[in-house]
Amino acid sequence: MNMKRLLVIAAGIALASSVYAQEETFRTLAAGTGLYQSTNGAGKPAYATQEILGHDLVASALGIPLGTVLTNNQVLALQIDCGSTAASLVAWDNSNSVVLAQIAVCSNLTVVQQQDNDLTPGPNREHFTGEFTITPGNNLLGGSLTIAGRLQLDPTNGCPRAIRVSVDKLDRLFKDVDSVNPDDPKNKDILRAGLAHAVGKVSLVFVDGSTNEVLLPFMELSIRHKLQ
Repeated sequence: MNMKRLLVIAAGIALASSVYAQEETFRTLAAGTGLYQSTNGAGKPAYATQEILGHDLVASALGIPLGTVLTNNQVLALQIDCGSTAASLVAWDNSNSVVLAQIAVCSNLTVVQQQDNDLTPGPNREHFTGEFTITPGNNLLGGSLTIAGRLQLDPTNGCPRAIRVSVDKLDRLFKDVDSVNPDDPKNKDILRAGLAHAVGKVSLVFVDGSTNEVLLPFMELSIRHKLQ
């Protein structure tokens, strides 16, 4: 193998590594109803419900009382690398474009991809699933989430991207819907990078100071516009 060919291969490897190292951040809405253990008037076990929205996860990670509606500068975001190998949910500061706190981390995503146009360099969409471990901190004490969903991809570099797209038939098949959430104003012209859903459990400190393990049978996630 001659030196010129070696240099070309090395350059290609370096380019691929730099692309996969690139990380994108997307505004993410979340909404679900959790269940935790309570008792009835006779002291017997009873279900209790707790609404969990994106701002509840952010508030808990920042040590702010559960249920507090935050400013638009403190939002939930999904960070994912362009190789779709790792992702995290974070509390994001819009005013300074920095991570305020990590909420949940996955280091091993599994994906299947689709390339709709044979003439483009790569796939333009994918479905993913991953086990996210809750990062303990402040009023967020632990837990785990299994998150599955789909993302739009830039076929030139494999990075997730937000485009104007509606819910498709696979979204309906997998029960993914666009999350209804009061955190952001309604906008008919929505940029979406994808949709997802989560199941799992999260341990939280409630407003009364009690600690509760909340089961999340289903949580909607709407992965919206790019933040960084």
